[in-house]
Amino acid sequence: MKIIITENQKNLLLTEGITDGIIRGYKSMEKFTKNILSECKQITGMDFGFLLSWGATLGGLMMPVTQFIEGKYPELTSVDISLIVTGAMVTFYSSNKKSLSKILTEIKERGLIKVFDELLNATTKLKNTFLSFIESLNLTFFKMSNMLAYTFLIPILPQLYQMSQMGYDSVVMNEIIKRILGYGIVLGSSVIIKQLIKKIIDRFRN
Repeated sequence: MKIIITENQKNLLLTEGITDGIIRGYKSMEKFTKNILSECKQITGMDFGFLLSWGATLGGLMMPVTQFIEGKYPELTSVDISLIVTGAMVTFYSSNKKSLSKILTEIKERGLIKVFDELLNATTKLKNTFLSFIESLNLTFFKMSNMLAYTFLIPILPQLYQMSQMGYDSVVMNEIIKRILGYGIVLGSSVIIKQLIKKIIDRFRN
């Protein structure tokens, strides 16, 4: 049986599909971060809860490089991964030298310093690539903002590309952005995030 839907219904279905995919991505980032920090706390006895204030941003940057390291070193245990990833999180997202010193000691004792250095290099490359892309959008307000707060966008770039190819109008795009912000686990100014997402989509369209 052939079902005919209106343009509005089509846009609603597409909006739901894109939004659901992005929200699942955020939940995955959030779960990844909490699991890593929880296991590291059990190993070291240190509380890294201060990092959770970064929300999905941590997972946005660290999940891709963690997958890279896990693929290259399949022999690493979940404990090894938790230690080196938490060390990288503290390095990039905190000025807490005491916590960094303690976790580096643990990493060295377990003979993981080489892998840790490789993880840091991979994270630096991904961060620099992302920030260069953002700077290329000519958004001058980023000169005064902490751009690391927007790395939560890295894993959802495929969905944003998909949006750009579907020819969404401004009403649909604004609704998707509204739902993204409404999820409540992303950092940064909602005004900046709206402009940033729109700029990214425009870049993909071109």
